[in-house]
Amino acid sequence: MSQPTEAQSAMMASTAARFDEVNGSLQSMLSTLMSELSMLSGAWKGMGARAFDEVKQQYAADLKSLNDALSETAEGIRTSGASYDATDSDAAARVAQTGGTFTLPL
Repeated sequence: MSQPTEAQSAMMASTAARFDEVNGSLQSMLSTLMSELSMLSGAWKGMGARAFDEVKQQYAADLKSLNDALSETAEGIRTSGASYDATDSDAAARVAQTGGTFTLPL
């Protein structure tokens, strides 16, 4: 037997906030790392330095992609939670409007 789908908007908001928090921590840590590595590039010359710069540039592009993906995921979760609340409230209002004035043919 399959389990019903259940959404809890508070849990979704909390999860989105956690995505934002982890993304911020990750960006800060990796930014610090890139800053420390950039100090090496001044002392490093030749082909190795150029190769390192290329890797560093690709890393920065990958980091931006990761940042964007985490931000978009957080926003998607946040939006889904808000949509769930609106749909749930709308369904509750529609049921309440019936006023219980009909009889089910049981």
